Amino acid sequence: MKNLFLIITILLATCTFNAHAQTKPTKAFKHIVTVTFTENASQKEIEEVDTSFKGLTKLKVVKGYEWGIAPITDRNKEIKHTYAFTFASLEDLDKYATSPEHQKHIKVGVDITKKVEAVQYFVEK
Repeated sequence: MKNLFLIITILLATCTFNAHAQTKPTKAFKHIVTVTFTENASQKEIEEVDTSFKGLTKLKVVKGYEWGIAPITDRNKEIKHTYAFTFASLEDLDKYATSPEHQKHIKVGVDITKKVEAVQYFVEK
């Protein structure tokens, strides 16, 4: 009977530990890309780049996506689009970057791209 009680106690402790470990929150990882387009870029060409970025959301490692256009102001006189991807981990960014889809994507719009900048960070809440 003591052995049965001991076994049940160990099993319950193990299940409680595993449940706690699985619910432990992890920090999301963001990858932000800003693309500055040349002045001669047509709207159709820019839309092809936008569509290409959105197409990367089909990759399973991408957990979230949003994008937007920076307004033209006194400080910003160029057309800039920003694309934000969310990943579960830094390792998922590596999988994304080396995927065949991403390798094909980075060739889209090369002729109309003036500058590309990227930054990554873990989300702090």
